[in-house]
Amino acid sequence: MTETTMFIEGDFIEDVNGIIFDVKGFEHPSTRVIAFPRYIPHKEGNRVRKTDNRRYVKIYDLDKRYDYLRKHLRNYIIYDPVFDMELCEVPKDNIVKHYKPDLKLKELLHNVEKLDKVEYLALKLASTISYEANVPLEKLGISGSIMVGLHKDDSDIDIVVYGTRESFKVADVLKHLFEKGVLSSFSEKQYRNLYVFRKAYETMDFKTFVRHERRKIFQGTFQGREFFIRFIRDLKDHKPYGYYRYRNIGSATIRAKVVDDDYAIFTPVKYTIDCMKIIESKTKYPIKTKELIEVVSFRGRFCQQAFKGENVIIRGKVEAVLRNNEISHYRIVIGGSPKDYMVCEDFLK
Repeated sequence: MTETTMFIEGDFIEDVNGIIFDVKGFEHPSTRVIAFPRYIPHKEGNRVRKTDNRRYVKIYDLDKRYDYLRKHLRNYIIYDPVFDMELCEVPKDNIVKHYKPDLKLKELLHNVEKLDKVEYLALKLASTISYEANVPLEKLGISGSIMVGLHKDDSDIDIVVYGTRESFKVADVLKHLFEKGVLSSFSEKQYRNLYVFRKAYETMDFKTFVRHERRKIFQGTFQGREFFIRFIRDLKDHKPYGYYRYRNIGSATIRAKVVDDDYAIFTPVKYTIDCMKIIESKTKYPIKTKELIEVVSFRGRFCQQAFKGENVIIRGKVEAVLRNNEISHYRIVIGGSPKDYMVCEDFLK
């Protein structure tokens, strides 16, 4: 891979071992890519790649991913001084293929007659969104198992929308598509499955979980098939690796008001908050409420978790954000642990 190749959220990469990783975020070291294993070659795997009939198994749980890395790819676990934590970083010299959602969508468009029913529905959903939102298909992509040819008959559809302006246009039209019945919310059974899959039972009851999830316009079903839409801001809005440095200070549970939700649909997701109370704190040194000004997550499940003006209870990792070796502010990062959460206070009453 060349040094100028960009690796961003929604992309996948394949290494020399045939392992397929999903790329995380936009900040990567010059010689490595921060990405986590998703599809592992296995002779008894239940997913078969059409191009070479190679069998794969999927791993998604973060703990299981780290377990696999420790057993099989210990050299990929790197302490990253920018993020102040151990991450899976794939050496660029080990990357043999770079999968990009926008290129997959173009491929499907040029091979309509050969698509299976899953690929066809993915293309149909992307085309519907493009038409209804008046956003060029070039600003959309298809990610997930379909992108790497490892989908099953019951696989869901992962759509990526590129661009800040384009994302807001799509988000607006999604509301109307739900109202018109083109898209549907999950059934109770599907919410139950999601509740268990995300281990949300560790942080909230099912009723509270559903009240949060029902408000999210980026997930649901299309002609009976589940979908998830990931929104990507303009690349110029993302700072390069090392522009900021992050220091792990500990963890905290806080009560706060959301004062800005402009980035609530994007991955990574960010909320600006007014921290009103630190309920519990396990930090290396005391943090003042006014110093905690944002909540960040690299997990799409926390998009639209709360909206401007809402009071929330948040538990997560506390990080100091440094610029030029000086602390700019503090933030709470959620999603690194099943115990992390962001819950609207009104839903708890």
